[in-house]
Amino acid sequence: MSVNTLGKILMTLAIAVFTFIPPLADLATDTHVFHPGWMPHARVHTVWLLGLASSVGLLALYLLWFRKVDSQFSENLAGVLGAIVYGSFFLSGLTIGLYGGALSDHEGGIGHTIIGLDLNVFTFGVATLALCAGWGLCRWGRA
Repeated sequence: MSVNTLGKILMTLAIAVFTFIPPLADLATDTHVFHPGWMPHARVHTVWLLGLASSVGLLALYLLWFRKVDSQFSENLAGVLGAIVYGSFFLSGLTIGLYGGALSDHEGGIGHTIIGLDLNVFTFGVATLALCAGWGLCRWGRA
């Protein structure tokens, strides 16, 4: 397996995390979209965000594996798109004090921790590291 292919696999795993897991988690439980206490307009924003992040993820996966015109550009764009999604998550986490947010739904029983970190922070942190490592391997594999 080439270094470039290994990089693309790591990037794929990282992109798959934000593409597929949030819609499954947020639509299958009553902690987000179907939360009875949420304002209807807040639900619209949640579904919009889920669709946006998943669509960006699908585009990034297409760029990684199927767009062959300029593979280096496509890999870089997939990396940038993934970094934007993860960066937005971490920005929202860093600013929760400004809007009264929470990283997890502890009332719905979802708020778990791993090695002392919120489950979302841990999962997205590992995925962000995988994205960066994969992106770096893609670039190194082309050098």
